[in-house]
Amino acid sequence: MKNETELVIDGLTYWADSWPRRVTKFQRWATSPEEAAELVLDAEDDPQNWPFISVYSFPEGHTKDGNVPRIDRLFIDFDVPDDGDYRGGDRGDPTARWVKDMSKLLVRARKVARFLLKTSSPESWQAVLSGHKGIHLDLAFPPIPTSNGDQSQFLNGINGYAESLKQYIIEATGLDDLEVYIDVDSSDLGRLRRVPNTKHLGASQAFGEDRFCVPVTLEELAEMRPADYIELTRSRREVDSRFKPTPNDKAAEVLTQRIRNAPSSSRRTSGGGATNDPARLKAYVADQNDKITVDSLEFVLTDRPCIAEFFEREDAFRYRAASHYMEMFAITHMMRHKVPIEIEVSKNAHGKETVEVVGGTMVEAFRGLPGFDEEYTCERVETYISLGYSPMKCEKVWQKAPTFCLQDSCGIWSAEKGQAKQT
Repeated sequence: MKNETELVIDGLTYWADSWPRRVTKFQRWATSPEEAAELVLDAEDDPQNWPFISVYSFPEGHTKDGNVPRIDRLFIDFDVPDDGDYRGGDRGDPTARWVKDMSKLLVRARKVARFLLKTSSPESWQAVLSGHKGIHLDLAFPPIPTSNGDQSQFLNGINGYAESLKQYIIEATGLDDLEVYIDVDSSDLGRLRRVPNTKHLGASQAFGEDRFCVPVTLEELAEMRPADYIELTRSRREVDSRFKPTPNDKAAEVLTQRIRNAPSSSRRTSGGGATNDPARLKAYVADQNDKITVDSLEFVLTDRPCIAEFFEREDAFRYRAASHYMEMFAITHMMRHKVPIEIEVSKNAHGKETVEVVGGTMVEAFRGLPGFDEEYTCERVETYISLGYSPMKCEKVWQKAPTFCLQDSCGIWSAEKGQAKQT
């Protein structure tokens, strides 16, 4: 009988077979499965941390420094909607609400799995149950050589390929509402994912028993019901050759062409470009409004009351992708008002200048939130400013993070929805 460390290492063997990678929410470096397993197991029962690992490895350096990772898979995340009964409801038995929402998700996941099993390369797909309310699918393919483009071309190429694949699945399955349940956003090449055979602390606390992220086959997913999901996620699972993917050569060929043909740009609003731009960071500081303090943020952001509300929520970071979107919404709108940041300028041995965000009002705004990590927040702020992000539109919050929308308490929402009703 294998112990927990061995089971986690086995999971890493098929889902993270190249190194180094970033591990846990705090994004520590790991250079081997053994090192990564130790870090994620330490994070399992830490409510401030997550047993996550980067989707990709970084043999040429992290994306934060403008480098391209080893791209060898496309990560697809299925999840119950934020406005469903389980996430959005507060009455009745939470398990019953979970079953109701998971039944809807699994109806769609079964149909997708059955479709993938009929394709020419079902062995190129991997499936994982998150342990709580999600399902992860991976399409594996041979690594794409970094010589095919710069970081922005990789971002734009992958996003284009991911979108076309999503639309192909939607059309093939006839699931017109799959957009609500599926996320294949590849705009963050440093994206994290849950490690197979690690505990899902949130699910364990919600249901009063240990729940785990576990691998499953497409055949199992094609027949899965909520009771099966519960039973499989109650313990770590042996990993065998059934879960080893066969890289899809055709997918690599198509993606390579998309990357080569993708535009290269130093500026983006939704993807592309190097993630540390010293000039843009220094220009922001030169133009920032140093009079803005944490105490005055609510007044500065009066037109976006959901942001002030977000900073007061105990569960602000408990909604995974939705929390990420709301965090981005808050940062990009603080950028719009030139909320102050603090930077540190340094040069390496070759004279290359690096500018890092090390604090400031924008970072301090997040400090009171449970799960706040200063290094992570500084990195997010630095990335969005370096890439010249435009303020995220409210529609994105309505679609991707509705749990954070104040609806009738917000003038923008009321005006938009009121106009829609009249027309």
